[in-house]
Amino acid sequence: MTQIWPIFLGILIIPLIFIIFKEKGHFEFIKALVLFALMLIMSLLIFIALLYIAFLSMHIDKGLKLGNLFILVAIMIVIAGEFLYLGLRVWNKVFPFEVTILTIIEYYIQWTLIYFTVYQAVFANIDKVSHWVKYIKVGNILDPNLLAVIILPSFMSAWIGVVLFKKHIHAI
Repeated sequence: MTQIWPIFLGILIIPLIFIIFKEKGHFEFIKALVLFALMLIMSLLIFIALLYIAFLSMHIDKGLKLGNLFILVAIMIVIAGEFLYLGLRVWNKVFPFEVTILTIIEYYIQWTLIYFTVYQAVFANIDKVSHWVKYIKVGNILDPNLLAVIILPSFMSAWIGVVLFKKHIHAI
């Protein structure tokens, strides 16, 4: 027996997206988050399709060198970006959005990258956490990993504060 709540949730989400995106000057952070999530999903699907095409048509699974892989991924990033651009143009015809939405999406991307950098620094060095505590107690906080864990979240917090204030004074 299947649950019916996912169906109702899907039925509720679609009109909610229409309502939110038709409102001008409201719900910018939610609009940006929805659009960002859709862009990530589309990008992932495009990457999967491009990898499938690349592995089938070019037989790159044999003898692929690291430099060639780097170039292949760079080309796929550009192609996916172009598809997303075309998608944004179509989406903009149906639901016109302000530049504020795009700016907030850029912020979401940058905040996420900073967060993943902190996450990587912490969990790549999880065995050194007690080592960091000694550095903090001694006052030697010049370890680059420790600086990343302490400073980058502060940058994110300051950035979020600035963005919210710029939104408040209608500067974005």
